Amino acid sequence: MKPGTTEPRPALSALVVKEGVRLGGLPAGLQALALALVWAGLPAADVLSEKQVNALLQGQLGGVAAFLATDHVELRRWLVDAGWLARDGYGRAYRRVDPEAMTTGQRELADALASIDPAVWVAEVRAAHRARRDARRDHWQAAGGAAP
Repeated sequence: MKPGTTEPRPALSALVVKEGVRLGGLPAGLQALALALVWAGLPAADVLSEKQVNALLQGQLGGVAAFLATDHVELRRWLVDAGWLARDGYGRAYRRVDPEAMTTGQRELADALASIDPAVWVAEVRAAHRARRDARRDHWQAAGGAAP
């Protein structure tokens, strides 16, 4: 995503249909998009224990963030290090960072994702992607498997 772009959904659409994406292998803009999507699926005002945040992140890695090749512990570290998730000094209490406390770029992403339910949106994107792939396969098969 280009700096100053406030509509992350086209780039996110391309990202969430992939498999095996490593956060460390992504350019900074796409890393921010992936982390923002996970952030958007966390409860806004709750203070969470490590166990609770781990369970939420495991759930996201099985759904919304299934495109990421990581575990919940590494994802939690990425979120904390990048400023999307705040942790107390003992690692016992976590909370989603409020957009007002974010950098300008993060706040733009957070604001752009505020209007979506990440789980619903990602499911719709993946379903549309599958439908396009199925239509291309059906067209190919109908043509006798020959290249157009």
